Amino acid sequence: MQDYIFDEFRQVGEDLVRLRLTSSHGGNMSIRHQGRIIITTHFAMLGRLQPDDLAEMPLREAPDRLLSEASKDTDLHQQFYRFTPAGAVIHAHPAHAVALSLDSDVIAPRDLEGAVFLREIPVVLPEEVMEQAPQLLQTHTGIIVRGHGSYVVGRTLTEALAYTSALGFTCEVACLHRSLHQEMGQ
Repeated sequence: MQDYIFDEFRQVGEDLVRLRLTSSHGGNMSIRHQGRIIITTHFAMLGRLQPDDLAEMPLREAPDRLLSEASKDTDLHQQFYRFTPAGAVIHAHPAHAVALSLDSDVIAPRDLEGAVFLREIPVVLPEEVMEQAPQLLQTHTGIIVRGHGSYVVGRTLTEALAYTSALGFTCEVACLHRSLHQEMGQ
């Protein structure tokens, strides 16, 4: 694997943790590369990635769960690559997005950055992710799994990070807005 690939994974992983978009061992990332995918391993610390925290997997074959160290989400990432032109996928756990997903079916950003970059983000039930997410990601930048976290696609990991960061920010703004309105009794 080329050094520049690891360097992008390492930098994006550090940013995800630094920006508090996921927990120390939460989330995963992947890229489409030469007909295969490169994905973080199960339980990798995204903020401290090492070269052996990346696994190369086939794009179309189901991973061997007994032998593979790849993320447990590998089959989901494979589905995203089969049904979308995505070059990268980031799964993170932005706290405000998770909180809003508990009571919402869609996140419709009211702040300008979120409205421009994200338009709207559907919320999917955990048991429906495999069925619904690949189709939704054909027309949306990302989805949120209710009570769990986000899956965001981009051409590169850096672009997927930009969308994940915008999602975290727009959901934080929405939570602050709700809180202020409750305090003011509106």
